[in-house]
Amino acid sequence: MNLATVALRRGRSVAQGWQDLPARLRWLIGIGAVVAAYFVAEIISGRDGYMFHHAPLGIVLVGVVYGSVTSYGAMGIVLIYRAGKFINLAQGAMGALVGVLAIGLVKVHGINYWLILPAAVVAGAVMGGLIEMVWIRRFRNSPRLIVLVVTIALIEVLGSLQYMGAQAEGFTSLTGAFAPPFNVHFTIDVYTFHSAEVLAVATVPLVLAFLAWFLLRTNAGIAVRAAAENNERALTFGIPVRRLATIVWVIAGALAVLSFMLSAPFEGVQPTLATDPATVLLPMLAAAVVARMESLPVAFGAGIGLGIMEAIVRWNTAGNPAIIWAIYLGVIVVALLVQSGKLSRAQEIGASSWASVGVFRPIPSQLRRLPEVRWTRWVLFAGLAVALVLVPHMWGPSNQLLAGFAMVWAMVGVSLVILTGWAGQISLGQLGIAGVAGIIAGNLMSRWNLDFFFVIVVAAAAGAVVSLLVGFPALRIKGLFLAVTTLALAVALDQYFLNDATFPQFIPSSGVPRPLLLQRFNLDSNYAMYLVCLAFLGLSMWAAKGLRKARAGRALIGINDNERAAQSAAIPTVRMKLASFAVAGTIAGVAGALDITLLRALNPGSFPSIDSITVFVYSVIGGLGSVVGVVTGVLFFKYLESITAFTNVTWLAQIHELISGVVALQVLMWLPGGISQLIFDTRDALLRKVANRRGILVPSLVADKRQDGTGGSGGDDLLTTLAAGNGSGWASDAEPVGAEAGR
Repeated sequence: MNLATVALRRGRSVAQGWQDLPARLRWLIGIGAVVAAYFVAEIISGRDGYMFHHAPLGIVLVGVVYGSVTSYGAMGIVLIYRAGKFINLAQGAMGALVGVLAIGLVKVHGINYWLILPAAVVAGAVMGGLIEMVWIRRFRNSPRLIVLVVTIALIEVLGSLQYMGAQAEGFTSLTGAFAPPFNVHFTIDVYTFHSAEVLAVATVPLVLAFLAWFLLRTNAGIAVRAAAENNERALTFGIPVRRLATIVWVIAGALAVLSFMLSAPFEGVQPTLATDPATVLLPMLAAAVVARMESLPVAFGAGIGLGIMEAIVRWNTAGNPAIIWAIYLGVIVVALLVQSGKLSRAQEIGASSWASVGVFRPIPSQLRRLPEVRWTRWVLFAGLAVALVLVPHMWGPSNQLLAGFAMVWAMVGVSLVILTGWAGQISLGQLGIAGVAGIIAGNLMSRWNLDFFFVIVVAAAAGAVVSLLVGFPALRIKGLFLAVTTLALAVALDQYFLNDATFPQFIPSSGVPRPLLLQRFNLDSNYAMYLVCLAFLGLSMWAAKGLRKARAGRALIGINDNERAAQSAAIPTVRMKLASFAVAGTIAGVAGALDITLLRALNPGSFPSIDSITVFVYSVIGGLGSVVGVVTGVLFFKYLESITAFTNVTWLAQIHELISGVVALQVLMWLPGGISQLIFDTRDALLRKVANRRGILVPSLVADKRQDGTGGSGGDDLLTTLAAGNGSGWASDAEPVGAEAGR
């Protein structure tokens, strides 16, 4: 036996022995090895060496403090995911609402900090329980997409309440650090620790001990763990799953507030609506994703590791630490790709099923050519077109500019219909993709003065390429975890890649001039630019409608309904998914080029991640199964924003986020299909009257009538029987979703 064979066998035995060790022991050994390697490297390099200048011990310990605070929020996300199999994107907003009001009481009204801190944690626990009982419980049987959007709508509601509460307190902002009321300070290497850091570290053993006691020693905690493993089986054993979900939300709310209260002394507070909740949420999400949304100890360790990484990055990039958001994006993508198989299996075990939010059928073929139906459609279309063209002509330039932006957002909504409504791929970063195309278009127009339509084509191609880059990982990162990835992408694009402090050579410093259209028409007028945006919106709607009628659109919906059945029917699911990303990215790219032309410049914050979240919420309210519904929802809420922006009614400007959030929650509760459901239900009711008056049997409309319980006469029962196809020879004009795709 040669030496190579002996070494190979010993290597295999060592690897097998490592795999046989308990997971916790492997983690402890790995952490111990990293800590030992760090101290060895620091001792070898000395006081003047590389480690001292780039990763001194004081900065590493600061990262431990920051990471421990972040890990509280991450553990709250993990707890809620294990209990309900969905990601709570409102975790940061929950902590900010109570935390801002509590700190305002301390700094403005002088209430004792030691009274406010525990009271705020208790208030956070109560708020978490109320959110679960009032809102989340109502959606316990809804698809995960709906519950995810509920948490996004809660961000708007909680953020608006936070802002109004801070205004009532007279607490506008607190930038910079403040010290809790006890005097402690000491210096390690290059950093002086104060009472804020000491208090954060002191809470760690208390929080960990409480969670360990609750999950391992109490009946409720053991039941929570059992329900997280298999919800249906827990119900068969009589475990009160609903009550346990409330307890989990209570703990998550307390952890969210504690995280905010402990981080505020060294990070500051900005109680404004302009604060981007995604930047607060992203570190928590990164730690939770590394923990596979299931392990609290791993989430705590990942939070500390990410905190150390962030502290070292900020120490070495004091001028522009925005690269930290790109690193968070990389951490999330790598963690999800490495664990994609385990996460996919975890989703399949969940009680909620993944489903599209509804796809609406066209007008039945039996009625489509009737004069009253045709003329009604043409009159409605012509009236709407005339209103969209003529009414903004009477507005001022500012309102015309806002109308142009509304058209751009509606185009992004159309791209979400294709990507999320039909293909089932959640994207919370569509405006970020539009931003990449926008920066390319802005450079082409400002530096080379290229033809407008050529710029549009290049921007469309750029949007398709960026969307495909997101789509390739999406083949392995599915469902809610793709939403996390695209949210991280939106933050990284806004904070780092589309920032003139990072890449000044790519940002047009002289602005973006509006070009001549067809070398004749001047687009300096906001009204002319609005008409161009309106025309491209109509073109994108026409393209989406054509895709929906084509076999490709039906195949996308079929894949979303049942991917395995689509694969068995020889549908190229991978290619179709990538095609949906490409088409959606193309529309978003055109929207980005139009947006940058409206802006005339590209500034930091031109494509904030909160806008990507907001346009997604507006689209879901409109109804992601319908292009018309999504455009209606987006335009309605953009109009609401314009009212609040150009009125002297200050209270209306303060609560427009609250209004949109509450409306979103109500629509999701009563109309899961969004505004589209109301529009199409009304249309079907009118079509049913036309069919009855003409004496035409339309099986699909009769079936709807039977399901709605509106039929009562014998004739209706007969029509229902015919529509059901019980030997009558009649067939429904509406095939099951994806039926033709499966041929």
